[in-house]
Amino acid sequence: MPTDVIVEHLGRRFGAKVALRDVSFNLSSGTVLGVLGPSGCGKSTLLRLVAGLDKPDQGRILMGNQVVADAQGFVPPERRSINMVFQDYALWPHMRVRNIVGYGLPHLTRQERDQRVKRLLEMLQIGDLIDRFPAQLSGGQQQRVAIARALATEPELLLFDEPLSNLDVQLRQEMRVELSELLGQVGTTALYVTHDPEEASAVSTHLLVLRDGNVEEYGPPAELFRHPNSAWMAILAGYTNQLSGVVTQVLEPGLCLVQVGSQLLKVTVRGRMAVQPGSPLRVYLNSSLMRIAVNGQASSGCNHLWATVQTQALEGRQWRLRLAVEQEHVGLWTQQSVAVGSHIGVEVPITETLGFG
Repeated sequence: MPTDVIVEHLGRRFGAKVALRDVSFNLSSGTVLGVLGPSGCGKSTLLRLVAGLDKPDQGRILMGNQVVADAQGFVPPERRSINMVFQDYALWPHMRVRNIVGYGLPHLTRQERDQRVKRLLEMLQIGDLIDRFPAQLSGGQQQRVAIARALATEPELLLFDEPLSNLDVQLRQEMRVELSELLGQVGTTALYVTHDPEEASAVSTHLLVLRDGNVEEYGPPAELFRHPNSAWMAILAGYTNQLSGVVTQVLEPGLCLVQVGSQLLKVTVRGRMAVQPGSPLRVYLNSSLMRIAVNGQASSGCNHLWATVQTQALEGRQWRLRLAVEQEHVGLWTQQSVAVGSHIGVEVPITETLGFG
């Protein structure tokens, strides 16, 4: 049965290096917590602590009503009802799929074991591969086998360690959707570690964003990506276009007028930052939310920017444009080809024009 997982004030050091500092979260039964962040932020350390492969220096971890790690005691991994899906699959090459998936089920009868293996493989749409060896499977098929093996013992908690990182782009996108549907279907509590923001938001009900061992953000994916509270989180959420400006007027709490070169923008200020006229402000824009303005006029509720096309490149079915705005550069995607050197109007929603100091 799935279970609640509670982490309180968790900390871990390796010599002078702080890997995790005061990390806390509640993972409700049957939900998926995505752990997101760049390399070295503490994701793997957190996963190892929850799995019981390492011991914390401070804080505690509870699974259900049982404390599995704190200053007084430690429950080893083999006594925690946990399974892990690794990024390298870790499939035994000499075993057929049916034996790999059923490996942890010696307590069941042969009939019960075969029924459970068959049900899981059919759920993962690989039922016809039951008698193949790993070398006869594609990367996506191997990953499905690894997931089936992890689910077979019906663990209380399922851990994913960058499970899609070895797949190609197209297959990774397909597996995101499948994993999201599968985890919702089986209802297993899961901790999902990844460095990919799109992957994390696709499979998770909540996100824990780590930065240098600290919790940067914690909450529902839609909330964190739509309303980042720091410049660092904004960049992670796709607001990678940046312009330098100066506040000319505070229109209302959380909204100000900003001078960017010769152009004026209405900017939504996130977080707890206080702004006043004359304050420098960095403006963050998400290229996926920017559009070429029709007839050079911005739509209602949008800012308007004049820009010059510096380069364009066809990426799949879209053109990626590099634009000069005043003395800086931004990028956007569009369905239409635009001649290099063209002067165009660009619009972006005011609510998506974010400002941070």
